[in-house]
Amino acid sequence: MDTRDLLLITAERLYGERGLNGASLREIVREAGQRNASAAHYHFGSREGLIEAIFAKRMSTIDARRMEMLDKLEKDGRRGDIRAIAECVTWPIGELMLKDGDGASYIRFLTQMFLTSDFDVEDFVGGRWNPGMKRCFSLLEEILSDMPAAIRRQRFLLVMHAGTFSLADIDTARRRLEAEGKPFDMERALNNLIDTWVGAMTAPISQETEARLNGRAAA
Repeated sequence: MDTRDLLLITAERLYGERGLNGASLREIVREAGQRNASAAHYHFGSREGLIEAIFAKRMSTIDARRMEMLDKLEKDGRRGDIRAIAECVTWPIGELMLKDGDGASYIRFLTQMFLTSDFDVEDFVGGRWNPGMKRCFSLLEEILSDMPAAIRRQRFLLVMHAGTFSLADIDTARRRLEAEGKPFDMERALNNLIDTWVGAMTAPISQETEARLNGRAAA
C-alpha cells in the first residue's frame, strides 16, 4: 500500500473514532507510521483536502454500484417501487461493510461528518460524488409527487442521516456478537433498515405537520 492510501485509511479510522476535529494531520501521519511529518500536507494540502479525498475514494465505489442498481431497476420497470429505490440507497454501503474490513470505518467517518458543527455536509458534497443519490431522490419525487416538496426533502435527509447512524449501530452489534462467538444476520438487519426507511418516507403527514406547513405558506 502506498503512502497516500495508508494516510487515507488511517485518517478515516481516526476521524471515525474521534471526530473530524479529533485528530491533527501530524497525528494521522504518526499513526500511519510515516517519518515525514509533512506527508499529509504534501498529499492533501489540508484537513479539508484529506476529508475530500476520503469521501471521493469511497463514493467512487459506492455510487458506481448505486448507478448499476438503478439501471437494473429501470430496466426491470420498477421506477415506482419505493423499496427498490431504498435498496439502491442502502445496499451499496451495506455491501461495503460486508465485503471490506475497513467499510465500518467509513460509516463512522460519515456519522462524524454529520456531528461536526463547523462542517456542512450538504455544502461539502454539493452533488460532486453522488449522482446516484440525486437520481434516487428524483425517482422519489415522481413517486411521492403528492407530498409537499419541503416535507419530501426533509424526510429524505432525515432517513439518510438516521440510516447512516443505524448502519453504525448495526456494525457495533455485529462486532459485539461476533466477539462473543454468536452469529449476526447482517442481511436481515439491513433489510429491516430498508423497511424502516420506506415506512419513514411514506408515513402519512400528521395534522400538526400539515398545519405548520400551511401556516408558513400563509405567512
